Amino acid sequence: MKKETLSITDKVLLSVILLVATLLRFWNLDSVPFMHDEFSALYRTRFDSFFQLIRDGIMTSDSHPAGVQIFLYYMVKIFGWNEFWLKLPFALMGVGSVFLVFKIGQQWFNTKVGLFSAAIVTVSELFILYSQVIRPYSPGLFFVLLFVYFWNKILFIENKPSISTCIGFALAAFLSSQMHNFSLAQAGLIWFSGLFFLDRNNKPQIKAYIFSSLGALLMFLPTSYIFYYQLFVRGGIGGWLDMPEKTFLIDFFKYTLNYSWLFIFVFLIIAALPFLTNKVSKDNKIKLRITAILWFLIPFAVALLFSKFKEPILQFRTLVFGTPFLIIALLSFYDDLKVTVKEGITIITAILLIGLVTLITDRQYHKQVCNQGFDQIAAQMKKDQERYGDSITFLSHSNMSFMTKFYQDKEGVSNNHCFDKTSELNDFKELLSDLDTKYIGIGLSDHVNILWELSALAYYPEIIEEKQWFNTKYLLLAKGNNQLTSVIKDVEMRGEWGCSFVMETDNIDNFYNIGFIAETQAIDTVTDIVLVTEIRDVTSDSLLLWSGEDNDSKAIMPGETYYLTNGFHFDANKYDKENIKVKVYIWNKGKNFVTINNIFCYKSKKEPYFLGLYEPLN
Repeated sequence: MKKETLSITDKVLLSVILLVATLLRFWNLDSVPFMHDEFSALYRTRFDSFFQLIRDGIMTSDSHPAGVQIFLYYMVKIFGWNEFWLKLPFALMGVGSVFLVFKIGQQWFNTKVGLFSAAIVTVSELFILYSQVIRPYSPGLFFVLLFVYFWNKILFIENKPSISTCIGFALAAFLSSQMHNFSLAQAGLIWFSGLFFLDRNNKPQIKAYIFSSLGALLMFLPTSYIFYYQLFVRGGIGGWLDMPEKTFLIDFFKYTLNYSWLFIFVFLIIAALPFLTNKVSKDNKIKLRITAILWFLIPFAVALLFSKFKEPILQFRTLVFGTPFLIIALLSFYDDLKVTVKEGITIITAILLIGLVTLITDRQYHKQVCNQGFDQIAAQMKKDQERYGDSITFLSHSNMSFMTKFYQDKEGVSNNHCFDKTSELNDFKELLSDLDTKYIGIGLSDHVNILWELSALAYYPEIIEEKQWFNTKYLLLAKGNNQLTSVIKDVEMRGEWGCSFVMETDNIDNFYNIGFIAETQAIDTVTDIVLVTEIRDVTSDSLLLWSGEDNDSKAIMPGETYYLTNGFHFDANKYDKENIKVKVYIWNKGKNFVTINNIFCYKSKKEPYFLGLYEPLN
């Protein structure tokens, strides 16, 4: 490989690409709120000492290497929980990654390949989102790309690698290992691939590769126990995710190209254009192209197998470290000398314009990322507080209560009660039964169990307003007219089973949350009574789901009214509505005398924005 000099036109094009990359990553950066994963990381910066941070904030409570968490620990000490200043370094590394993609494409092939690849990364939602999130993805990608940059210099550019190149190689490899387990794996794969490119006759190159690698290893060794502890002592690096769908890889490519068939078509045309116009480079770099593709495929295959046989870890974000190499490989066939200035400008303009249009209008990216759940719930509560004053109470549920409380405190929301994964549902119900305000505003996040939503609706059945943002929803409810559908009324039960009905499933796939509320009145003292939901396969009569929420052994005294709730999230990919039967019934375990005044059915649609940062909006 030879070092290429840039023409004035190429310098201008690169400047435009970097300018667009900067604008997209910094646009309203101070208005991009923290999301769940960021709050989790921020919560683990609260320790008084560095030792506590390592022990309690990383080893025993995280599944990532220490690098980003240590960085955030000191950033928070300086700037506090300030969105702009904490996100700034991550956005800068996102822009730096665009430049490094250009440099690697140029090093491997030529300037045009570097420019075209950098343009794709510039406008891809995958790379933009993770440049605005204070998690390991942006720095992990940056240091992996920086590692490849120095890897190239040792193997292909410098006949006698300089000391600065060797230091850069070692530092970039080490820092890659400290960001994310997948960036660690990516760096290891890249290092191993280098062994096949070493020139056995070039002793300075071999010495540089060996000693640089030893330098990286020596820096990694003091941190290796953290990796060992997380993986083998603490018990894994994943486990909270669902198994990837069969269409995962296709969905990932669609997401990378902004879920736009136009952008996908343009990308494929640009990749095929050298063959269509007889401008294919005759560089004989098939080994390098295969290596670049394997740098994407091998981590994907490992994550897929790990997810299948141990615990789910495969997500879109875990593939961010290898995707640039796949993009470079697919766009690598251009002969730089055969591509005219006009053609180069046209291709880059097409990539940037179509990427921008699909990102801003089709994906509504900046609207979505600047209006997420925790902050919007708080903003809506503030609005309703000004509207209803003392006649409204606010409740919220999230994985950890400080996530919702942070923005509610910023907005000055009062009379609010925050619940989390450690809270008891019965405590929530008791609070609802004791409230005397006419309205409640309830914010729900993190795929909270539907029982919390149903319990709120049991006591406040009039739905005035419902809003959804990313992974969150807000309900404004009132003690008024019950707007839910009644399916069973006024049934007396003395036996063990009763109030059975089968739900129609004709339009069930239009809904996300489907729940049932049974208004129960005790005649005798009632214990152990359950509202049950079953989903069965009608062909085989096999049980697909059984769910029963009881009253936690609470005794319902004669004359007392109690609400039983149950429901499920309907997933059209998991259940075939044509071949399922949804059955609901009461299981009166104690066979006490009880009256079922009413059973109501509740259906709530999942709006496009609910998972819009990862899924299509239409």
